[in-house]
Amino acid sequence: MSRKSKKNKPRIVLKNAVRCDKCGCAFVPETLTQREGEIEYSFFRCDYCGKAYLVSVTNADLRKDIRRYRTLAEKHKIKPLSEQTLREMAALKEQNLKRAAKLRQIYILEG
Repeated sequence: MSRKSKKNKPRIVLKNAVRCDKCGCAFVPETLTQREGEIEYSFFRCDYCGKAYLVSVTNADLRKDIRRYRTLAEKHKIKPLSEQTLREMAALKEQNLKRAAKLRQIYILEG
């Protein structure tokens, strides 16, 4: 009598799934946002245990600069930008990343 090996057992594969550090369950994250004054949190929660995973923290100035960077990046896709503008874009991106990291350290999302 033959036994089916575990290799033949069908597996459910979740595309873009992550595994929760707390409960170990796999789930597909759905990004949520929450505002407290001018601070905006982007995060997702485990579908099973509810643990929150912080994606980003932004304030009004950072969101404005992110939009500015995205606008320049879209223009660059259509038509090459000058070297000066590309340098400004790179500096803006670096500045945005530093500010985002600083905000993330200052503002902790509870829950």
